[in-house]
Amino acid sequence: MTAVLAEQIGRADRARCRVHRDAELQAWHELLASILGDEWQRRTVCDEWDVADIAGHLIGQAEDVNKAFSFPRRYRKAKRVYPDVLRIDAHMMVQADEHRGTPPAALRTKFDQVWAKATRKISKNPELIRRVSMTIDGFHVVKFSLGYIQDILLARDLWMHRDDVCQALGRPFDAGPYAGELVAQVMYDLMDGPWWEDRPAVEVELTGQGGGTYKLGRGEPVGRATVDAVGYMRTVSGRDDAPAVTGDPVAAEAVASCRMPF
Repeated sequence: MTAVLAEQIGRADRARCRVHRDAELQAWHELLASILGDEWQRRTVCDEWDVADIAGHLIGQAEDVNKAFSFPRRYRKAKRVYPDVLRIDAHMMVQADEHRGTPPAALRTKFDQVWAKATRKISKNPELIRRVSMTIDGFHVVKFSLGYIQDILLARDLWMHRDDVCQALGRPFDAGPYAGELVAQVMYDLMDGPWWEDRPAVEVELTGQGGGTYKLGRGEPVGRATVDAVGYMRTVSGRDDAPAVTGDPVAAEAVASCRMPF
């Protein structure tokens, strides 16, 4: 299979990002409806969070879109409550904290309500607002525009956390009809930012759901590596530091060791 040059994929436009987001919200609606009893308390790969905490964090993400002062309030609180934790991670912990103990039925209803409002607001934000940029604690080498955060990172977060919950519940993960597009955007980001700097050019074959073959880096590839697509997204996002990457040793090491904000 011919490798796609990751840097030439291009950014998904607003309309396509809305399609991705809507698909994930529907998948989450169905997933939350299926969680019963003590499944809500199953531990996940996300530090000390259980399944209910992930739902609370995602509700918090939507609230931060909907309410102008929600993000800065939580960001300040995060520094006070979790002074020794990376600030953006502490902020997410506060999101989960503020919804902990919410009954499952209320979590389901709240999730649908706040995300319906958030996704409408994201789609209507004027371009001037979308261009506002910020740094993320721990990743000060780049600035992230609000449009990128809301279009790309929020849908990506919904998708990856859905896999977190499925793993915690011991259920198969259906990556969805747009998995290939979501994965392609990650591969584009690996080249669009500083994350692949000082790494050799490689070809990487992503297998399974969302799979494809990509060229990362500039110049002649030093080798080829193969890894499961969803599994590699877990690695790039910092969830799995021991991915099952096979292939030429130099290429496999370059692929396995790369991380980026997710």
